[in-house]
Amino acid sequence: MSLFSAIQGSANALRVNQLGLQVVGNNIANVNSPGYIRQELVQAPAYGYKAGDLIIGQGVESIGVQQKVDELILARLRETQSQLSYQEQVESSNGDIEALLNELTDNDLSTKFSALASAFQDIANQPGSEPIRAIAIQRGQELASQLRSISSGVVESANRNRQEVGLAVDQVNRLSDSIAKLNRRIVEIEGGSNSSAVGLRDERIAALDELSTYVDISVTEQLNGSVTVFVGGDYIVSDGIPRSVVAKRIEDNEDGSGIELRFVDTDSRLEVQAGRIRGLYDSIRANSQTGFIGKIDGIARDIIHVVNRIHSQGQGTKGFTNLTGETVIAKANVPFEVSNPDFNIDNGSFVVRLTDARTKLTTTYDIPVQQQGSLDDTTADQLAARLDAISGISASITNDGRLQIKSDSSAVSFSFAEDTSGALAALGINTFFVGNSAASIGVRSGITQDHSQIAISSDGVGNGARNAIKIAEAFNKPSDLLGGRSLSGIYGTIVSETTREINTQKGVTDGLRNFLQTLEAKHLGISGVNLDEEAVKMLLYQRAFQATSKLVNTVSEMLDTLVNII
Repeated sequence: MSLFSAIQGSANALRVNQLGLQVVGNNIANVNSPGYIRQELVQAPAYGYKAGDLIIGQGVESIGVQQKVDELILARLRETQSQLSYQEQVESSNGDIEALLNELTDNDLSTKFSALASAFQDIANQPGSEPIRAIAIQRGQELASQLRSISSGVVESANRNRQEVGLAVDQVNRLSDSIAKLNRRIVEIEGGSNSSAVGLRDERIAALDELSTYVDISVTEQLNGSVTVFVGGDYIVSDGIPRSVVAKRIEDNEDGSGIELRFVDTDSRLEVQAGRIRGLYDSIRANSQTGFIGKIDGIARDIIHVVNRIHSQGQGTKGFTNLTGETVIAKANVPFEVSNPDFNIDNGSFVVRLTDARTKLTTTYDIPVQQQGSLDDTTADQLAARLDAISGISASITNDGRLQIKSDSSAVSFSFAEDTSGALAALGINTFFVGNSAASIGVRSGITQDHSQIAISSDGVGNGARNAIKIAEAFNKPSDLLGGRSLSGIYGTIVSETTREINTQKGVTDGLRNFLQTLEAKHLGISGVNLDEEAVKMLLYQRAFQATSKLVNTVSEMLDTLVNII
């Protein structure tokens, strides 16, 4: 019996070595296949049998063919890939911001600041030059256009990112469905065996890796071979069941992106902390009022506020006979700070000057503006009534809520001066700029149509150009209106902070790329096909097969001898 048992054990060894060569051949064949995971034959000693007082082994048996994978490294790879995809998306959005700022070129905001300041300085040098006033208007329009272009670019970038979220969600659903289908097929094929489903598990790993680029996932493999995929505390794949998600527009959501992922079946929110989708979230938020566009709107409002405060109390080369404010007043019968808290009006007054062309006489009137936080503070109706009480002009609030001032005679013109309240600038009277944000800033149409309305003087109509000098200095000179800062200084802070944040983010992204490459190298060292190793295994299986064959021949000769003796 022992000779027949030796033959049986040798037959087992021959089968195992044959299977080993087949696995090695499969590995070598897929050495260049993307995503292929190296396989190995798992073998163990066969159970022995009892012969008298002895227990005799029956050779070797194959337990299964399994992938060579380190699940901890795979999990770390996916985590790092999610973080890198997040950073790369933010980096892409930061690139859009850099392109919009376009600093260190001839078409950046700093250059536009300098150009407008220089244009007003040129007016101060040649106040009577019509072409120079036209150039100043053009420089103001160029600055406004640049701000509008930046605002428009940021809005377009945010809208594009919102659309990208929808496309990314489609990919998440596609991958979830694919993983669920692969789960079913793997469970069906493996059937509780110790062997890995060749090809199917490779495909599932590739799908999981791709899914990790969109959202942060954690993967748990079940005993039957299927995997459960979690995002945050919720699963999106369990066994063969995927859960679809949808992107919904939400106003004022927690992260400020205005968009959320929700499960179709329960409408509960899917918490995404990394991956490309989170990068899109944060890119949208960074371009919102709490982020970059808020900073650009802030500098636009500062420009409008400072320049208009100076311009509104100056005079052009001729006075007004009819002027309507650019600002809409919310409630004309309510104090300004209550009805229009963004008007930025102080307690003070301004001067109205009336000039009669027939008598050449100029009369000044002081108009008080009370703004002390009390119920009897000045309202728009009261301000209009005070102006209307001046002999020679009429004032009223129009149907659309604007302050309108008219001369009672074509021979009488009016101008403004010494506004300590800021009411003229707030109401859009005699301003240079209009609007209240980067998206709406522009040069007042009255100035573009009549260059004589540029308020270059502060000593009377057509008398000197001190106001033009004040406007020219406003961009670089610290102002009490800005808390002791200058317009150029504020913008420089925005640029330096944005540049620092972008460079810091680039450093994080580069670090993650290097770390990912390190993890990939470790993964390939374990799961990749090494031809040298496979060649060694091939020789081992070959030598074992040859030795086993020799053993079979030897046992066969011994059986022949035994039969001949009998």
